[in-house]
Amino acid sequence: MVNFIMRPILLILMLLFSLALNGQNQKLIDSLKRKLASTSSSSKVELLNAIGWEYRTFYPDSAIYFAQLAYDWAESHKLAKGQAKSLNFIGVANNYKGDRVKAYDYYRKAIEKAIIQNDSNQLAYANNNIGQILLEQRVSQKSLDYFTKALEIFNATHDFSGIAYVKQSLAKLYLLQLDYKKSERAYLEAYAIRKQLGKPRDILAAIVQLGMLYQETNELEKSNRYFFKADSVGSMIQDNLNLSEIKLLLAQNYLQQGKWKEAEKIGFEGYSIFAKYTNLVLQPRALLLIGKIYVVKKQYAQAYEAFNKALQLAIATKSSLFQMQSYFQLSELSKLTGKKMEEISNLNHYLILKDTMESLELAREVERLQFALQIQAKEKENDLLRLNQEKADSLTRLQWLVNMLSIGVIISLAGIVIATAYTNRRRKQINQKLEFQNQQILDKQKEIDNQNTTLTKRNELLLELNNEKNSLMGIVAHDLKAPLNNIKGLVSLIEMDGELNAHQAEYLEKIKNSTKAGSDLITDLLDVNAVEEASGVTFSTFDLAKFLKERVDFFQVSALPKGIDLKLNCDEPAEVTTDLVCVGRIVDNLVSNAIKFSPVGSKVTISGKCNHRELEVIVYDEGPGFSEDDKLQLFQKFKKLSARPTAGESSNGLGLAIVKTLVDRLGGTIQLQSDLGSGSRFIVKLPLKNSTPVNKQPSPHPTKSVQA
Repeated sequence: MVNFIMRPILLILMLLFSLALNGQNQKLIDSLKRKLASTSSSSKVELLNAIGWEYRTFYPDSAIYFAQLAYDWAESHKLAKGQAKSLNFIGVANNYKGDRVKAYDYYRKAIEKAIIQNDSNQLAYANNNIGQILLEQRVSQKSLDYFTKALEIFNATHDFSGIAYVKQSLAKLYLLQLDYKKSERAYLEAYAIRKQLGKPRDILAAIVQLGMLYQETNELEKSNRYFFKADSVGSMIQDNLNLSEIKLLLAQNYLQQGKWKEAEKIGFEGYSIFAKYTNLVLQPRALLLIGKIYVVKKQYAQAYEAFNKALQLAIATKSSLFQMQSYFQLSELSKLTGKKMEEISNLNHYLILKDTMESLELAREVERLQFALQIQAKEKENDLLRLNQEKADSLTRLQWLVNMLSIGVIISLAGIVIATAYTNRRRKQINQKLEFQNQQILDKQKEIDNQNTTLTKRNELLLELNNEKNSLMGIVAHDLKAPLNNIKGLVSLIEMDGELNAHQAEYLEKIKNSTKAGSDLITDLLDVNAVEEASGVTFSTFDLAKFLKERVDFFQVSALPKGIDLKLNCDEPAEVTTDLVCVGRIVDNLVSNAIKFSPVGSKVTISGKCNHRELEVIVYDEGPGFSEDDKLQLFQKFKKLSARPTAGESSNGLGLAIVKTLVDRLGGTIQLQSDLGSGSRFIVKLPLKNSTPVNKQPSPHPTKSVQA
């Protein structure tokens, strides 16, 4: 997937974890309400604010209600402090509601109130809150300015909890900027402070953030260590929801490290806890992880159920990201199980969602631009308010000066006129700039609509091209091969008729060769299509030594005219269980290639051996070998390499592509050992379902040799 879609995924996961960690604590809320009912002192403001803070995540309207009560109570009782905190909490709640502009307004009000009431702590938090809301909208430089102000205030007041809070904000900023070193340093500093303060939930958050950072930078062992620490802290405070999230993060690491048994164990532990909760937003990611574990275990039915359930939950919660991932996993699973139509359908859904998310990301960029414009307008409005305040102050001073000196009145009035003209001119310039930016937004929206239309047309064209390809293969099979066979038959009849002079015989031979080359090409094309369309493996048990001898005997006819010494080396006879047809095609293609490209009078050797786990076939020739450029294109279709057939045989560059496809299907490997001018050795290793030695009398010659 494109980077600018995948880049925000880590931040999304961190946000989801933060929501879980900061989840509503109903026991604490009930305790605070009981205290509230029995108090009438100034601590009432603190209790109301505390209740509002606990409601902020899942019930932001309730948070606003209680924080507003706290503000009004402090206002009516003329309290020296407390109102800035209420305004900060109202801003946080509006941010959770998604109304970032209103959140920004309340943070600005909190700054003004904190300055009036000399509340340094809340002044710092308000600056940090504005920085975070700007960071969410990717306004990085401005957010850094606010974080820096907040950190300066917290350092001056020695508020270590606040310092840790800003350090975590800075770490997220550096992560967004891909500066992993700075992000790591900031998270570690925040973690050290949290450990000193000793609050378990804050420590848990700091540890998990470090684990997720190392997960992002692919330092999985470090990530595992921090997740284990988090698991211990979560168990200590009995935070089951966060424990399940941590276990799933660990399982994700293990799966990436290839430790699927560990991933299975801890992944199912996490999911079993998670399944007890009704938070549907977090469940699709857990189900996707469980499905991947089932795929590794080859329990495809359970994997399909998990991926399909993840898809349904993603649709229910309108999560495009998890819908896209679910369709991709279903497509890969359909490919593994040979369900071609389901694979194509799921892949199309995935591609459509992928391109839709690209469009959504562009729309989000437009939204962020609109937010930046709104914030700019708010700042201009604040500037205008300050100007108006200054104007009012000037008028007050002016009134005093009128009583003192009439000349002062005239000068002051002149200054007001000039200031008003300047303000009007600035307002006009700002309005013109806003109109231009609005037009840019409209143009972007039009571009997004055009891209969606183009995407739909491309998907339709893809289906048409696929149908045309299938029709073309049918034409090749039935309408092209038949005429070539007719030509071959007619040439044979002419040869049987006899009485041909040397030139005629030469021409007929050329016709035969051309016809054979064309027929071979069609056959190879059909083979490639058949191999790619086929799915699944058919197991059968056969004697490896007998099978290889039959293939060598068959190719003696091709090797004899070129004087090639065709040899077979194999171990004691053994019965092996694998797909006989696929192995036959692999051996035939490698041996025919070796004969085709080997010089006259050279040697081609075929070796075979097996154990209880693996079958190994080696084809060695003394041909021209492969250059480094050849090796880069070795298994690509229609790639003709530097070597040429030594007896004028045809070569269309499909043989090795078929071999690679079949080896991959059987779950094996193919290796080439070759240098230019020194022959080549193809080593094929295939996993076996089982293999057992055949109980026969020992041969006096353990190595068989068949010569051309």
